[in-house]
Amino acid sequence: MFTKVFKTLNDNDLLKENDRVLVAFSGGPDSTALLYLLIKLKSKIAFDISAVHVNHNIRKEEALKDEKFCKKFCEKYKITLHIVSENIPLLAKKEKTGIEETARNFRLKSFEKLCNEYNYNKIAMGHHADDQVETVLFRLFRGSGRTGLKGMSIKRDKIIRPLLETKRTEILDYLKKHKIKYIEDSSNFENYYQRNFIRNELIPVIKKKINPSVDKSILNFSESISLEEDFLDSLTNKAVKKVVRVTPGRKFQLDLNLFNNYDLWLKRRLLRFCLFELSRSKTMPDKEIINRLVSLVEKNGKEISLPGKIQAKLDNNGLILFERFKNNYQVELPIGETVSLNLPNYKFYSCKTSLNSFKKLVKRNAFTIFLDYNLIKFPIYIRNINQGDRCRFLGMKGSKKISNYLIDKKIPKVYRDEIPLLFDQAGIIWLVGCEIADRVKVNKNTMRVLKIGCARR
Repeated sequence: MFTKVFKTLNDNDLLKENDRVLVAFSGGPDSTALLYLLIKLKSKIAFDISAVHVNHNIRKEEALKDEKFCKKFCEKYKITLHIVSENIPLLAKKEKTGIEETARNFRLKSFEKLCNEYNYNKIAMGHHADDQVETVLFRLFRGSGRTGLKGMSIKRDKIIRPLLETKRTEILDYLKKHKIKYIEDSSNFENYYQRNFIRNELIPVIKKKINPSVDKSILNFSESISLEEDFLDSLTNKAVKKVVRVTPGRKFQLDLNLFNNYDLWLKRRLLRFCLFELSRSKTMPDKEIINRLVSLVEKNGKEISLPGKIQAKLDNNGLILFERFKNNYQVELPIGETVSLNLPNYKFYSCKTSLNSFKKLVKRNAFTIFLDYNLIKFPIYIRNINQGDRCRFLGMKGSKKISNYLIDKKIPKVYRDEIPLLFDQAGIIWLVGCEIADRVKVNKNTMRVLKIGCARR
């Protein structure tokens, strides 16, 4: 089995010298075999290994025994072990999601956090060929499309799955042969969980009544789908470069003149790509959502709201997909600090400088401004545009409604709603990306200068 896994690693370029690998270690047979194999593999490839154990607090005393086992195993082989704990049943209730989904999402977030904190560039997971069969069946029953029927990827982003071509029986035989202890999670035998039902009840019945080699058939099916999907992905990526433009604020704009010339299957994939990227989700949008978007375009509609706080709008620029955000926010911008706005995706910073320094480094643009420090009535706040807001912008004799100003600048409404502004105790001082107020401009009497900048994320 060592040779087989080593070949999987090489064929799929899963490990390289100097990689820092975080192994997901439950103490079960799969993750124990994976961790042991990677430890042995260090004699062939120079890389670092650490492990992470997640206590879901579902089985209480049994979970503590699992944690103790993992600590002892890692101490024996001198492996750094991170322990992460969360009350998953409570979290699932709070987030109104299933236990399995909540646990999975929590694990992935925890792994990513550890990677960022300790500079791990690979996350090794113990999924094997039998898990792949269960995954494909589970997704099929849930109504997944072709992408889902590919099953789990052997490599995706940081995640690697070195055992994905290895059967569970091979893993158990290997552990037995090398006298390696492991633990069994009692919840794996509880058919209350959907995946357990597929593993313990459904697959055995199919093997007995229909096809003894059903697992092999499903793996072959998944592999065929995967090859075809890779080809379709390459065509989709070419179309994305022609049709999709990502504008500031993570708005996905589709050129309908080109989009409408494509076949329906490619239209669907383009829309799926945009929604997947926009939502930052690990799951693909379902068919109903895609159909609503196709209908919006074909019937020349105006605007629809989609799950996940996503909005779709048709205008002269094409189809625009963007994330809705709460329109009311207000946050202080202290001098010398950085402030991030997650919803409109802006990051602001400010600093005080002398007039002489200002003359040397001044390079004003739409997102970097210089103001007369003494003319500002501190503190400064960032907020959304409100109905009726007015400002006397630079060079103006009188004030103007911000809504009229944006219309005159021909800024589409879909972008207007998310533009922030800065104000002090005397009123608006900057409409971000547009113009500053005339009353705070740098002039011949200016002694101190305030620099404020912002960046779109």
